[in-house]
Amino acid sequence: MDPAAEFDVVLYGPTGVTGREVARHLARRAPALGLTWAVAGRSSERMSETLDMVGADPDAMLIADSADQRSIDTMVGSATVVANLVGPYARYGEPVYDACARLGRAELDLTGEVDWVRTMINRHEPSATASGARIVPTAGFESLPFDLGARLAAETAYERHGSPVVRVDVACRTESTGSLSGMSDAVSGGTYTSGVEALRRGGADGFTDAHLLDPATSSASGGYRIRPRRHSGTNEWLAPMVPSPFLNPPVAHRSAALLRAEGSATFAHDYEYVEGTVVASILPGSARAAAPAVAGALSAFQTGFGLVGRAPAAVRGPIADFATRIGPKPGEGPPVEKLDDWTYRLDVRATCASGRHVDVVVEADGHPGYKSTATMVGEAALLMADPNVELPAGSGFLTPSTALGIDHLDRFSEAACRFSVN
Repeated sequence: MDPAAEFDVVLYGPTGVTGREVARHLARRAPALGLTWAVAGRSSERMSETLDMVGADPDAMLIADSADQRSIDTMVGSATVVANLVGPYARYGEPVYDACARLGRAELDLTGEVDWVRTMINRHEPSATASGARIVPTAGFESLPFDLGARLAAETAYERHGSPVVRVDVACRTESTGSLSGMSDAVSGGTYTSGVEALRRGGADGFTDAHLLDPATSSASGGYRIRPRRHSGTNEWLAPMVPSPFLNPPVAHRSAALLRAEGSATFAHDYEYVEGTVVASILPGSARAAAPAVAGALSAFQTGFGLVGRAPAAVRGPIADFATRIGPKPGEGPPVEKLDDWTYRLDVRATCASGRHVDVVVEADGHPGYKSTATMVGEAALLMADPNVELPAGSGFLTPSTALGIDHLDRFSEAACRFSVN
């Protein structure tokens, strides 16, 4: 623990569906690790109700509100690591980043607003680097397992074959044994709202530049690849990632660029990260022969979404308003009994400049946007706070793989997420 901190981990925003599951995870894991934890939010009554629901007894309950910077400073100052679940982050996240950057604290969150993260890096990276703050956006289903899996595959390929990695290709297969009763059963309300907020803000970069988050020292470039195609390892038909293809590539490319800047030879300068959803996993068995056509349709939809994001505000605004009305709201989600109905698998292939490759498999249990996200961000926060664990050096705005490294991936088995090298 930071000697100036009162708690190893502070969970900011425990009352939504995902926050509730983070609290459940921290209640189980923190005492077992000998770590302290607290919750923070605007309403002690709502926090108490949530904690009672999951049988959690944190070491303290703090009052904090993003509209009150002093309360955010007090909360951040009390923590070694803040797990921030209060979104949409473009609306509520900057006070936490600002406090962490000034006070030299660590933070993880679940933002999917990549364009906004770029703005935050520009604004707060210098003070975060100077203070030793370690800020890790996108630390849930997007993009923690993808980023860690990509680095594990790349590092293993480089060690085995002695040749820089030019491409990592990820296929994501998601399965559920339950039925869907609404959109929020499949897509997190917070993730959905983040996407709508990005659409409302518009701008070309977030929808065209897969290297948007690269540090200024990087000259790599390239756009998103959302055309239907077959995975290089499994040969399955892939469609653009659901719910968004515009999130994981900038994170994975930032990881590679940060590592290159440190002198690592693992990733080639022209390294490319690509991914997709296995179409067969989202179709009933009788319809799987139509996978190529479905992949094409989903690609066309995501292409259209990107075009709308670059349209004038007069076009984007009404579409965003309509999407807000019909979609799930932040904090909404499926009943707790449905969260364990889901599993997912990532097939990750790293290909070297020599043409040789390494395959990694990431398998996880629990709803990607609610249960798995919650347990992963909770475990990642505990990992960053654990004084008995040596993590990579570095400060400023990091990524899951540059903040956590790949030496402690076994810890994520406690979050029902398992990494294996083939």
